[in-house]
Amino acid sequence: MITIRYCRPRAAEDVASYERLKEGAVFGHLLTKPGYDAGQDLFFAETNDIVVGFINVIPELGINRAVLDFAISLSQNPKDLLSALIKPALKRAEQIGAALAHVSVPALDVQPVVVIESLGFKPVRRFCDLQLNISDIDPSAARMDWEYRFFRDTDMQLLSDIQNRCFAGEWGYNPNTVDDTAWQLKVRNNCPEDIVLAFDKGDVTGYCWTESECGREPTTGVLMGRVYMLGVDVRYRGKGMGRQLLMMGLAHLKKQGRELIEITVDTQNTIAINLYQTLGFHLCRETVWYEKSLA
Repeated sequence: MITIRYCRPRAAEDVASYERLKEGAVFGHLLTKPGYDAGQDLFFAETNDIVVGFINVIPELGINRAVLDFAISLSQNPKDLLSALIKPALKRAEQIGAALAHVSVPALDVQPVVVIESLGFKPVRRFCDLQLNISDIDPSAARMDWEYRFFRDTDMQLLSDIQNRCFAGEWGYNPNTVDDTAWQLKVRNNCPEDIVLAFDKGDVTGYCWTESECGREPTTGVLMGRVYMLGVDVRYRGKGMGRQLLMMGLAHLKKQGRELIEITVDTQNTIAINLYQTLGFHLCRETVWYEKSLA
C-alpha cells in the first residue's frame, strides 16, 4: 500500500531519504529557497514505512506555473507510485495560485510518460543537453572585444537585471529577484571567476555563468563542469559577444581542471545550438517538458 505524506523538514530520516533518492541534492538548500516551504511543497511516498519516492512542487509564480520535480526508487514500479504523488502535488500547485503545472521527463524514459499523459499532461517543449571535451580549447585564445570583468559580491542586482533582460519572455524563464540570484549563487557554490560580465560604455550587456563543482562523469571519472547560463542583451546579439563570453567561460573551466562540459538548451533555440556545435558540443541526451492547465 502506498502512503503519501508531507515532508517533515526537521526529521533526519526525511533529509536522508530526499538526498538518497535525488543524487547530488542537498536538502538544506531547499530550506533557504525563496518562496518555498518544504513542509507544504514536498511530498513523500512510503510503502511499509520506507520512503520510496517524492515529488516537489516548486513555485514559479512570475510565469504562473509550478514545476513538479519527482524521483522514485529504482526498486518500485513507477505507474501507481507516480500517479499517487502527482495528484496531491497538483492540488498544492492550485493552492499556491499556479495556472500551469510543468514536469520534465528524460526523452527515453517511457514509463513516467504513460502516467503523466493519463493525468492530462501534454508535451510542450524539448530541451537537449550538449557535451564538450575541452581538451582542445586553448585558454589563451579567449578574448573580449568589449569591456568585461568577473562577478563581485555587490553585483547581485546587476546580475539579476541582465538575466531578466536576456531571457524575458523565453519559455520556462521565471524572472529573478536579487534573493533568487543570491540563493542560486549559494547552492551552486560559485566563486567570482565563475561569472564573467560584459559591458559597453558602463552598461552590462551580457554574461556567462559557469559551474566548476559538478562532480565526475560516472563512466569515465573525468571532472565535469557546466555552462549554467549564457545570455546577451538583445541589442548586442549577432555581434559575436555570445561566442566570446562562452569562450571566456570555457577557458575558466579548463583552468579549473574540468574536462567534460555540459550545457542545456531549448531545441527551438537554433542560433544557440549552432554556436555550441561550432565549438564541438554534441548531443548527449534530451528532456521533454509536459504541461497541464490547472484552470
